[in-house]
Amino acid sequence: MQTAQSVPVRYGPSSEWAQPTTTIYRSRRQEDSLPKDPRHWSREHVAQWLNEVASTHGLPEVPQTRFLMNGKALCLMSPTMFLSRVPLGGKLLYKDFQLRLCAAMYSVD
Repeated sequence: MQTAQSVPVRYGPSSEWAQPTTTIYRSRRQEDSLPKDPRHWSREHVAQWLNEVASTHGLPEVPQTRFLMNGKALCLMSPTMFLSRVPLGGKLLYKDFQLRLCAAMYSVD
């Protein structure tokens, strides 16, 4: 029997719940038109990333004014800073950004 703590939280359309998260993540990453390395993102890329993550995971729209920065500035943000800007979804944004950053830094595909 699974407890509430062992059941993962899923955001997004229920049709995607049957697929492993890594498969969904990998297929979406291939469709990205963002530069692979987040350190090279402009303000426009950051805005595009926010929209893509919010729509992918069924989060409310993230106000662009809370992230008026480029990718290098996002690298300096802590999880608490993401959560203070986006209470619902900040942790997910932080994790998505860190996965992209690690993939770029360590050439993980």
